[in-house]
Amino acid sequence: MKTQNVIIKNENGLHLRVASQISRIARNSGCPVNIQCEDCPKINACSIIQLLTLGATRGTSLEIEVDDQDEKKADAVLQELVNVFGNGEGI
Repeated sequence: MKTQNVIIKNENGLHLRVASQISRIARNSGCPVNIQCEDCPKINACSIIQLLTLGATRGTSLEIEVDDQDEKKADAVLQELVNVFGNGEGI
């Protein structure tokens, strides 16, 4: 299992376009991907609805968790997700 924390920097928070990108990556990864923010339950990143219900606003810290026995695959999926948050487009 691999985890990494990211902080939302976009003033619009975790919005629909970014949630859609995250959900697509999680679904295509073929391994369990979960996201959790402080004081929130862990959610399945494949679900756009669950991602949006986090209510993650600017400054929110999220923990991304990718669970796969293949460490290289888990690293690759985690890096792709972190890039969505850090690419300047959405978060």
